[in-house]
Formats: sequence, structure tokens, C-alpha cells
Amino acid sequence: MGSSSEINSGEGNQAPPGFEARAAFPRPWAGVVIMEHETTTRNGEPAIVVRLDYDEAREYLALDGDAIAHLDSLTESERGVLVQELRLVPLREVAEYAIGTGGEPIEEEDDYDEALFTLEGIDRAAYLEVLDRAARIIAREVRGWDTEDVARLVELLTKLDETADRADRKAEDYVRMDALPSAPIPEGVDTGYPVWAVDKHGQALVGEGADEVESIEEVRAYCEEHARRMKGIPLRCHKCGHSWLYRGGSQHRTTCPDCHITVYLDKCEISHGDLRGAALDR
Repeated sequence: MGSSSEINSGEGNQAPPGFEARAAFPRPWAGVVIMEHETTTRNGEPAIVVRLDYDEAREYLALDGDAIAHLDSLTESERGVLVQELRLVPLREVAEYAIGTGGEPIEEEDDYDEALFTLEGIDRAAYLEVLDRAARIIAREVRGWDTEDVARLVELLTKLDETADRADRKAEDYVRMDALPSAPIPEGVDTGYPVWAVDKHGQALVGEGADEVESIEEVRAYCEEHARRMKGIPLRCHKCGHSWLYRGGSQHRTTCPDCHITVYLDKCEISHGDLRGAALDR
């Protein structure tokens, strides 16, 4: 566990747009339901609050000797009202917790991934619900992307994919990949490349896994070259003079179908008119 931090700062009492506003947890700490959790805010950011009772707190803090010693020192009545409040901020992957029996709680920073791993061991059903809340927070940020920097979109989609994967789900369960926010995609760019989104500076999110970034000019050049190849490249063998329409995948060389010598595309390309003329001469 890390250093102390201010969890209950008094900031972020309003639920973010798109989330139903809920009352803040009451203090002093009392009346806990098993793995109670809700969506709230942390300093203006969407967050998830999970509340653990005494027994759950012991499981969560099992590897923290000082924390366990503190729990062991509590009286029976204090254990009955003890609450550990865990705050998770999915967009920054931050975890913090506070633990107390009344008055000001003990507050600590925690590791985000370890916090989720520990929650899974305490109550997997509740853990899956927490993951669903986290995925919905991230998905909402994806849908609200401002198209300024595609690197931010990649970061969000990566977080969403990782969060969904923890729950044996997919990012597509939360966002439509064919409807991502995007700056206008220029004409001549085939979205079947695939191009998922473009930012205001001409950087495109591409690739089958939507995890690569290329400039829109690189994508346009590829699309133009692909279209040219689909039509075929007219070639004439420099050795035997055979002419044909090449539709292969190489960008540099091929083999003459007549004499089987290596032919370099940039040296042996001819016009479509010359190819038609060669066909008439046969």
C-alpha cells in the first residue's frame, strides 16, 4: 500500500452527465451491504465506490500486516460498524481506499490492478458488476472523444478492451466500432482499409484490431496503390517482349509468365494503351 491521500475531499458530489445522481455514502461509517458499490465521481472524474465490511476488509488487506494488526485491535462493536471504502478511477487506473469505524478514516493509495484482483477473490459476482461499471465509464469517454488526438482514442480503447476482457466480454459489447467519433474522412480513402476514425490532425486509427495509427496520407497512398493493382499493372518482359496484365501482390518484382525470368515492376511497366497494342499485334 502507498502513501496517504485525501479521498474524501468534498469535491465531485455531482454525478457525471449520463449517470443517475446518487446520494453520497453517509458518515460515520455504518450499515454496510456485502460489496456495496455505485458509480460516483472523484474530484470531478467518474469513479466507482466499493464498500467492504469488517470480514471483507480482512480479506482485502490480508497481506498488509499493519492493517490486519489494526483490525485485530478493534472491539466487537467497532468491528460491527467498520467500513472500508475503495474508490476506483478507471480513466486513470487509480485506486484509493479509506477505512474507519467513525470520525476521520485511515486513507491510503492502492494499486489499481491489485485492487481489482483482490475484489475478485472476495466476491466474483460483485467484481463483475464493478467491471461493468468501469467499462461503461470508459465507453462513455470513447463516445465523447473530441477527435483532437487519435492517441487518446487508442488509449481509451485499450483500457476498455482490457476491462472487458477481465470480465470475459468484448469492447464491442460497450461501443460500436463502426460508429466511433471521427473528423471527416477525406475522399479517396477506403474505410475498408480499415479506417476506424481520424483526428483533426490527419492521423487515422487503422488495423484489424483498431490498434494502429497511420497518417491519412499513408492510408490514401495505400488505397490508391491497391485500387491500381486491382485493375492490374501492364508489364512487358525486357527479355522476351511478352506483355501481360499483372495483378499480383508484390510491389517490386514478379516472374514473366512466358520466359520465367525475374521482371522488376518499375522497369517493365507500360501503359494500358501499349498493352492493347501488343494484344492486337498477336
